[in-house]
Amino acid sequence: MHLLSSPAGFPASHLTAAAALALAACAVPARTDSVPAGSAAARALAGADSLHVEALAPGVRYLRAWEGSGPWAIHVVEVDTARCVPVWSARKPPGPLAARSLTSSLADSALAAVNADFFQLPGGTPVGPHVNAGRVWIGPGDRPAWLSSGRTMTAGSARLDGEAIASSDTVALVQVNRAARATSSYRPPTRGATLFTALAAAVPPADSAADVVLLQVLEGDARQGAGRVVRVLRSPVDSARLAAGEVAVQVLGADRAWATRRTPGDTVRWSARLLPAATGAPAAMEAVGGFPELLRGGREVLGEVPVLASFGAQRHPRTAIGWSTIAGRVYLVVVDGRQPPYSDGMTLAELLRLFQRLGATDALNLDGGGSSALVIGGVVKNRPSDREGERAVGNALALVGCGSN
Repeated sequence: MHLLSSPAGFPASHLTAAAALALAACAVPARTDSVPAGSAAARALAGADSLHVEALAPGVRYLRAWEGSGPWAIHVVEVDTARCVPVWSARKPPGPLAARSLTSSLADSALAAVNADFFQLPGGTPVGPHVNAGRVWIGPGDRPAWLSSGRTMTAGSARLDGEAIASSDTVALVQVNRAARATSSYRPPTRGATLFTALAAAVPPADSAADVVLLQVLEGDARQGAGRVVRVLRSPVDSARLAAGEVAVQVLGADRAWATRRTPGDTVRWSARLLPAATGAPAAMEAVGGFPELLRGGREVLGEVPVLASFGAQRHPRTAIGWSTIAGRVYLVVVDGRQPPYSDGMTLAELLRLFQRLGATDALNLDGGGSSALVIGGVVKNRPSDREGERAVGNALALVGCGSN
């Protein structure tokens, strides 16, 4: 552990009385001129008013910085991929898709974890995709996503590569466990099919005409499996509950003819995997949604999508992930907010600048506000802004450990 502080504490001449009290309450140590060798994040934050650097594992560091000019309380987990090949786990609470849990509970025994995607209230269904160990729990969506497969990490649009096939009669799967209904952040498909599993509990109605093929599962899961047709429900279908051991294929628009050709007893096989939009990219083993992208290949992309001023131009607590394809670094970032004079939070533009300081070439904003949490060793390291403390969230992204080079 490296603790960068001076015996005398933070120089009082640099602080307002209120800020001094805030720092004392948070036990933020003062800055010294020494910076751990090999840490790009520590070099980037060396000018902060206070800086704490702690080794979590070979190649993995936790940094906490306080910058009075914000004021900002910045938390960073830095991974040097030359020393630690990160092993990720996209985590969702057990039970239905709408389940919520604390990030500290979802972190379990991981080295570090942060809250991940935005979620639909009053439950915790992720707005974007969620993939764990290659299994698509939900998704994709219209918003960007973070996807990881082995050493590969990307952010941006994602698509479902899947199909449901009976003998040689095939329909494309375009969604998993997402209602074909328009929301403020999602435009549903007008054709193709959606696979609904036990995580959804029911097949919700669609905005357009849709037939539903109910299947008794014979084997497999959302990645790949087979089922026997129990019955076919013709449009319009208000809602269809899934009995124990059932899944459903909801078929939309012009592809409904596939459903009309199904009869009880038919065997249907399915497969589904989440792919980055880029052709030839590997399927995601872990994925969570976010919004918006900040950096892509070293280029600022924040201004390429519309963002409400109340969300982007105002300061809020923030959670985000970024990385450098050049330096081989990954950064999990949480910035506390809504707690002056301790920390105001950042605008999205200020968050983008922080990632540029860190040397990131790519960065994606995750859910923030009262959801923002960084957990290390089971302990919440930041100060969540909700008066009640840490907020229950829909999913989390955990750095489980380091793989071999």
